[in-house]
Amino acid sequence: MIQDLEIRVGLEGLTPGKIITLYRRAPLLRAVDTPSRVWEKFEASSLVITAWHGDQLAGIVRAMSDGVSESYLCELAVEPDVQDSGVGRKLLDVVFEQCKGTDLLLRHSSISSKYYEKLGFRRVDNAWFRKL
Repeated sequence: MIQDLEIRVGLEGLTPGKIITLYRRAPLLRAVDTPSRVWEKFEASSLVITAWHGDQLAGIVRAMSDGVSESYLCELAVEPDVQDSGVGRKLLDVVFEQCKGTDLLLRHSSISSKYYEKLGFRRVDNAWFRKL
């Protein structure tokens, strides 16, 4: 774990540029070509949690939840320089606490499957997807 890590809940300190830079560096394969659209999805999210090392954004997680039964982990991105230092786990621990009592669902790539499995997630087959 990196020292002096500050965890924030909400949008404080964030800008579309900081989010996009982190997504590109992580790398997190999300559409980032329209900064206003990136910002809109963060504003509309139920939960945004960031990790800061000084004034540098070290990690971010975004989730949607009804607070009763269903939650969706939209994305988790951590700066490459601090990956494997516990930043992602620290962010997810806040999500786990905030979404306690709900089923937490996420989409992932094959790159991250071992990471999420290590954190107690299990693959499920009962989901459907439609791009709108």
